[in-house]
Amino acid sequence: MKFENKSEMTLEKYLYLCNNPIGKKAKKKLKNWKMLQVFAMIVMAVNGIVCYFSDALPITVISIVLCFAFLYKLLFQRNRVNRKQYEQIIENQPDGKWFRTITFDKDIKVTDGNTVTTFKYYEYKKFDENDRYYLLFKNENAVLRVEKGAFVEGTD
Repeated sequence: MKFENKSEMTLEKYLYLCNNPIGKKAKKKLKNWKMLQVFAMIVMAVNGIVCYFSDALPITVISIVLCFAFLYKLLFQRNRVNRKQYEQIIENQPDGKWFRTITFDKDIKVTDGNTVTTFKYYEYKKFDENDRYYLLFKNENAVLRVEKGAFVEGTD
């Protein structure tokens, strides 16, 4: 029996994947990045306040500018970078659309744009799901997301 899951990778889906990591290391990496940005903002804000009361106006201005720069990175830069990556991937697709096809047959074959990868079923140790995807875990850090509602009818 063969099943196929095929969906177009839209910008909305891509940003969702980028901003909602599943693997343990990916979640930790995103959390640490956000915490670092917040910490840097706090340090710059405190530095700006201290310098303001010390009559060091140039350093106060620099601290406030840096505080806003870290705020920008935290709120906007990540999505901006991910949008650019998505646009570059789309440019490399033959018809300007990015499709992800996952075929379940003797093996699991993932065709992601121009890239094809094959996996064995025994490589997956755990299965789960969330509101959008079936999750196939090779380990706690490697997860294959299979979009719900994107299955094409199976064949014998």
